[in-house]
Amino acid sequence: MKVEVFDDWQSLGHLLLGASSLLLPWVLAIFLGYELVEFCYKRRKKREKIGEFIGDLMEFLVGAGLAGLVLGML
Repeated sequence: MKVEVFDDWQSLGHLLLGASSLLLPWVLAIFLGYELVEFCYKRRKKREKIGEFIGDLMEFLVGAGLAGLVLGML
């Protein structure tokens, strides 16, 4: 399986949402719910692979990790 990370412009949005989730925890719940529904819908139509779904989650987590590091250094 090939995981695709930072492969499109939406990746920047995933990164920013991940960073904002440290200050606004409800963003995490909304993001995970949306990604799961989007994956199930697109998977049925053969338009998204599991690697793309995992890549989106990794982009989100990288954003959260970077924001956590920056806030930890302050």
